[in-house]
Amino acid sequence: MRTIKKLIFATMCLMIISGGSLLYAATGKSDIAVYLNNVLLKNTGLVSEGVPYVSVEQLPEGLHAVLSWDENAQEVRIYKPNVNMVLLDDQGKIFGKVRSAASNTFSVLVQVDHLKTDISDLKITITDPQNKTDVVDNQQIKEKKDSFWFKSANYSYTFNEKGNYMIQVYIKDSSSKSWFIVSEMQISTI
Repeated sequence: MRTIKKLIFATMCLMIISGGSLLYAATGKSDIAVYLNNVLLKNTGLVSEGVPYVSVEQLPEGLHAVLSWDENAQEVRIYKPNVNMVLLDDQGKIFGKVRSAASNTFSVLVQVDHLKTDISDLKITITDPQNKTDVVDNQQIKEKKDSFWFKSANYSYTFNEKGNYMIQVYIKDSSSKSWFIVSEMQISTI
């Protein structure tokens, strides 16, 4: 009976000590707010021993990058291609502002370089001030190059709302089959 009491006492001491250690370790960590381009991200970060950590899942959209997660290898790869675009009207002239309620025909010229992952498709969208999105063009990318030019088909669009319109370029990663925003620009109505 005496050995059982000693065993229970020793077990209780271990539980108290280990529980206290776990609580002490947990106090060194705290959640932090994470802002990207002055916009609060939905997932908080974590500070542990003075080092901040953030969730990689929320970074690709804000950084215009491609995220590849290999669960088997326990690897996360982030690719940040350089993607630039310019808008061309139906006469081939560059523009960035449009008249409100005007109908325009335009194309998007996209230049991609420093692409270090394989992609299968490229998509361009336009989003109006009311967050309604239309697809300007969506095509497969057959050539596997780290740099290329892409010109969308001509697209007719009426800028009905006053405000800012967002043109976004997406690429689809071949391995994950996921779409990632890699470039965006704003068109203003006058």
